[in-house]
Amino acid sequence: EETTVGTLCKRLYLDCGTLTPLLKKLEEAGYIRRCRCQEDERVVRVSVTDKGWELREKVMDIPMQVGRCVSLPPEEAATMYKLLYRLLDGAEE
Repeated sequence: EETTVGTLCKRLYLDCGTLTPLLKKLEEAGYIRRCRCQEDERVVRVSVTDKGWELREKVMDIPMQVGRCVSLPPEEAATMYKLLYRLLDGAEE
């Protein structure tokens, strides 16, 4: 699956100047590939390598482990999650 840096910035709520150095490190480590779009060189496409998919399998349970550290009942944690994303979505307008 391939996406663009711009799309990643929107999905992660990060600006390009913050995300680009992280992507560069991930590429150097062999987890992703970056390439410029032939139609529009301003657009950089990003795809996950086999090594990146293997890493994903290893880290899938990290969100659950972090969630166990939060001392909120599951219903309140879900409400906080929804409110946070509503706030983030409103900040982009």
